[in-house]
Amino acid sequence: MVLPLIQPHFCTFLLLVVSNLLLWEKTASISACHTDEEGCMKPLVETFNNAIQRAEIILNVSEQMHQEFLHNEFSSRHFTHFNSQLIRQDQLVLRARTYCHSTITNPSNIGPEYKNIKTKKYLKMLINFVGAWISPLYHLVIELSAMHDVPENILSKANEIEENNRELLNDLRWILTKVYPTAKMKKLFPTWEHLPSIKSTDINYQFLAIFNLSHCLRVDIFYTKFHLRTLKCRITGKDC
Repeated sequence: MVLPLIQPHFCTFLLLVVSNLLLWEKTASISACHTDEEGCMKPLVETFNNAIQRAEIILNVSEQMHQEFLHNEFSSRHFTHFNSQLIRQDQLVLRARTYCHSTITNPSNIGPEYKNIKTKKYLKMLINFVGAWISPLYHLVIELSAMHDVPENILSKANEIEENNRELLNDLRWILTKVYPTAKMKKLFPTWEHLPSIKSTDINYQFLAIFNLSHCLRVDIFYTKFHLRTLKCRITGKDC
């Protein structure tokens, strides 16, 4: 029969096909920047460094702005009242102090989920985490600008934070397109529940929204810095 003579060649052909498929999958899984050291890796590292620097600026300026809210006569009365209400377990103020809208998009930083998360998914989650602050910070600047007797040092800090957060998001989006050129990004920015409050005509509700934002932003930017350093290590192999 001819069949016994054909079978070895056919098996060899199958092995070659399977090997080529495996090689293609492996090559496809390598990010574009890993195959172009000079043309991509250097600007990638620089962009990560810029993003980390922007996060550091946001961290420092948000803490300064929080102190202004606590001690400046423009807002101190409201913040002092909210802190006293926390002691009394006022549910509205307690939620404003303890619940952050962005939490659902924050990538895990401990445990098996953190260790096993794929880098592409991790990067996408961080984009949505940072993006969660686009709307709140935009409206913070808008509403502060419209408030009577708002101190310039508070308004300028809000502007600086909002600008750096937008640029940080742009940095992350650029990184995604360079590392995973074919990746599809689904925008999942969670809604800030205090948006109606900060746009309210009631000054107490406006400051409650600012109270929430001031606390949550300082917490979130700490995590953002951690995630940026982790992703920089994973993607570029630098500063691990």
